[in-house]
Amino acid sequence: MLRTTRLFTILTVATALAGTAASDPFKPSAKDQVQLGQKVADQIRKEEKVLPDSDKRVKFLRQLGAKLLAANPDDKKAVWQYSFDVIESKDVNAFALPGGPVFFYTGLLDKLETEDQVAAIVGHELTHVRKEHWANQYAKSQKESLLLNLALILGKANNTVAQLSHLGREVFNDLRYSRNDETTSDEVGMAMMVKAGFNPRGMADTFRVLQKAGGSAKGWEFLSSHPDTERRIKRVEENIAKLDKKFPPQKPLDLPKSKYKGDYVLDGTSMGTTYAMLSRYSNRNRLDWLSTGYRYWRW
Repeated sequence: MLRTTRLFTILTVATALAGTAASDPFKPSAKDQVQLGQKVADQIRKEEKVLPDSDKRVKFLRQLGAKLLAANPDDKKAVWQYSFDVIESKDVNAFALPGGPVFFYTGLLDKLETEDQVAAIVGHELTHVRKEHWANQYAKSQKESLLLNLALILGKANNTVAQLSHLGREVFNDLRYSRNDETTSDEVGMAMMVKAGFNPRGMADTFRVLQKAGGSAKGWEFLSSHPDTERRIKRVEENIAKLDKKFPPQKPLDLPKSKYKGDYVLDGTSMGTTYAMLSRYSNRNRLDWLSTGYRYWRW
């Protein structure tokens, strides 16, 4: 009887959580996402080596971002506040904060060869913002954690079992969600760059650049937050073929290179950097939705 009561309690909570999809109380609102993103972006500009507005790389990134946004306007109800900045760093990476701020590292700009490749990354990051991937993942993680904790409490699990259960949820469920989001960002990002007049082959070439810089996740897709690099390239090329149209040639990137000594760093990830920045620069209050386990999302 007690076991039946426990099961009924879990099912009741699960049903209630499933019914919150239309108005999810676990999901940060668009307004909250913007507020958090702006707050963290301001701190990054104060504490990181963010290039000045006069820098050619900053001007270029902002012009390109404006071009993409003009060709792909937001819905009238959208509240996103976009911004584009460049951080002086060897990291070969870029990331978007909730609500709209986008940051590139000079290490990534140094590796890219065409404006179309930069457009591919910007489109990808803007899609993370517009599709609210961070907020959705946060909500999913909170609901899963609530159900798991409830099940463990009602099941009287010991600490070891509880820790292993949480680890299993993080490794398998969280990574599954991130792969779906990354695939969406690839596809929507490519559509955005096509609308803005860029050559979508720049996206496939970007994957090749990153693959050359940091190696491939081939053989580990099951435990990777991103689809395997080769599969991403193949998917992009298949989508290009479906469009059955000619595209303008890619435009060479004419930007100053950073004078770094030693190797560039490709051990970070787009969403991993997003969560690291949120954790580092936001206070522990209602807006401090810290890392939810999606720590290994490479662009």
